[in-house]
Amino acid sequence: ATDGFNISRSGNENDDAEISTATLNARLAPSDALALTFGARGVDAYTQYDAVDFLVTGLPADSDVATDTRQTYAHLGAVLGATNARIRHRLGVRYFDSDNRNLVDGLYDSSTSSDRTTWGYQADISLRDVGLSLAAEHEVTQFTQRGAVVFDDPNQVQETDVTSAIADLHGRAGESLAWLLSLRFDDHSDFDDVLTGRVSLAWSVSEATILRAGYGTGQKTPTFIERFGFFPQSFVGNDQLRPEHSTSYDLGLEHAFESLRVQLSLFDQDLDDEINGFFCPNPFPAPCTAVNMDQPSSRRGLEAGAEWSVSDSLSVGITYTYTDSKDADSATELRRPRHAGSVYADYGLANGRGRVALAADYGGAREDVFFPPFPNPSEIVTLDNYWLVDLTAQYDVTTRVRLFARASNLLDAEYEQVYGYRTPGRALFGGMQVSFGDD
Repeated sequence: ATDGFNISRSGNENDDAEISTATLNARLAPSDALALTFGARGVDAYTQYDAVDFLVTGLPADSDVATDTRQTYAHLGAVLGATNARIRHRLGVRYFDSDNRNLVDGLYDSSTSSDRTTWGYQADISLRDVGLSLAAEHEVTQFTQRGAVVFDDPNQVQETDVTSAIADLHGRAGESLAWLLSLRFDDHSDFDDVLTGRVSLAWSVSEATILRAGYGTGQKTPTFIERFGFFPQSFVGNDQLRPEHSTSYDLGLEHAFESLRVQLSLFDQDLDDEINGFFCPNPFPAPCTAVNMDQPSSRRGLEAGAEWSVSDSLSVGITYTYTDSKDADSATELRRPRHAGSVYADYGLANGRGRVALAADYGGAREDVFFPPFPNPSEIVTLDNYWLVDLTAQYDVTTRVRLFARASNLLDAEYEQVYGYRTPGRALFGGMQVSFGDD
């Protein structure tokens, strides 16, 4: 439980939150050829937030709105076949249920719920130097929404199902080349059938140098909220949405010197039918909706990193990512920084019983969109860059007792990742981990 902080720029009301979670996992292995697993998790959460003041500022303002969430997850599985068997079978069923109640001034306003059941089977087959995995999956999801009728009727029950077939083949060509090929076929009840896949190669040029390359395609179907969602005076879903389709390439190099390891990767991704989840065609108070963009968007750039083992106890590193992202109108995509990275140091002490790590993460400047009160048009704004410094430490008092501590946003930086929404300041955490029983 936390008293939280004030999410909006104005006012002084803290937005509090609390969450309770219970988890149970069990495994029974009556023989080397049979293992049964069971898991369950329950979550009860309450979160306050600030609604947007559409009439005066167009920004979040102190308000008594909250979401009450309850989630249940369970899975049951079995593995047939010994660890070294030529064929191993995996069967399982998963269930997930989520209920969300939206409260305004402490009173019920609207609700959404979703339950999903997934049945799956997988066969792992060993073919000499080649591994083959074949899988089938069937998933059924139901979505329910309840609320007052304002400009549309939100009360509805929707159901979709998807049946999938998956194949994954991996192996080696000689001693230096490793490869992977995967394919997935999805038969969706509401959308066209689709075949996606990926091919990856890793070539060990020498003991110190590795080249990597990959090509992949993917699909993401619209969410229930994007298709059928409803929020009074702000959003109504679009049941005509199409799935997003992506094509991606990547090329990487990894080289190890005596105590220094460096990595460099180039990436390129194109996205067709990208979904804009906040399209506002008419002036306020007409609702916004979700639409597919007419033109593709793109993300391309590079990732670089280096880690230096200064000694047996100390290592330092740096990472950097450059991203050139363009939306369907060839403008820079919102909330995507062009530059991001981190520097870090990790130090072991007391003959390995203790460890201290210091990390500084950099988020570059990025653009966002601001919707001022009607009749003013929307405008593009710039969010400043920032540094976040975190410090973590742990110490093994005994073989069974470990103390740990963490300081996040150590310098108490003030920054925004979404225009108008403040982020947490400095926070300190500490605890103790104790083990019981035989090792």
